[in-house]
Amino acid sequence: MSNETFEKKDWFTLIISKVKQNKKILIYLSLTVVIGLFIILFLEKRKNDQNIEISKEFNKAKILIENEKKEESYFILKNIINKKHKFYSPSSLYLILDFELENNQEEIIRLFDKVISISKIKDEDKDLIKIKKAIFMSNYYGEQDLLKVLNPIIESKSIWRSSALKIIIDYYSIKGDQLKVNEYKKILNNNISQ
Repeated sequence: MSNETFEKKDWFTLIISKVKQNKKILIYLSLTVVIGLFIILFLEKRKNDQNIEISKEFNKAKILIENEKKEESYFILKNIINKKHKFYSPSSLYLILDFELENNQEEIIRLFDKVISISKIKDEDKDLIKIKKAIFMSNYYGEQDLLKVLNPIIESKSIWRSSALKIIIDYYSIKGDQLKVNEYKKILNNNISQ
């Protein structure tokens, strides 16, 4: 028993001596951990505050739309898109489209591209935004522009692949190009059977 107590005492003494020898390193390490935690907490608080602020701006824009102040609303919504928020930027774009706050097709395409470029948006969600862009483009742009947007989705394993194919089929149906309609229907049927 006394031998066990002696070994515990030696072990404890060894630990104390190592701590004393490496006191500066332990102090720096502790300070680094504490500063790191403060930085993480600060960044999380800042991110949360930004989310709240963007949410308030978005709601203000919706109220302005309801009050027929569309120009002011458009300015706020465009500002939110420029902030590249993963939720509110796409939502702002959809409000701009739904309430026809912008009439310039090229500007709308730029807004779509800005939203699609947001790195925090998941790929499947980006594909959905691309599909909405293609639907918008189908009214104003040609075949090549439409295919440029939809082909990456069609050639992927995206959950939106079938929707992209249906848009292309509808586009060619309206254009009266039955050969292309049949070609894309065949791809769609192969996609469904997989």
